[in-house]
Amino acid sequence: MDTKKWKSVLVPTDIYEEIVTISHVEGRTISGQLRIIFEFWKRESLTPKDVKFLQSEMRERKLKEEAAEAQQSPWPQ
Repeated sequence: MDTKKWKSVLVPTDIYEEIVTISHVEGRTISGQLRIIFEFWKRESLTPKDVKFLQSEMRERKLKEEAAEAQQSPWPQ
């Protein structure tokens, strides 16, 4: 599994079974259904301030990951 692209998420079995059923009814993959649920939650739950904070944190995380990758690379930048 490409761990830069995919991560595992542990959920209780009953929640997993509901997500599988809903994804089947709506014609999506499980990961596609989770994306829909997550995007809906963000739109309905986060304030504009929360969204800015989230974007800032994600930018910072990406920069840290890129810096760590650059340090591990055997090739000069």
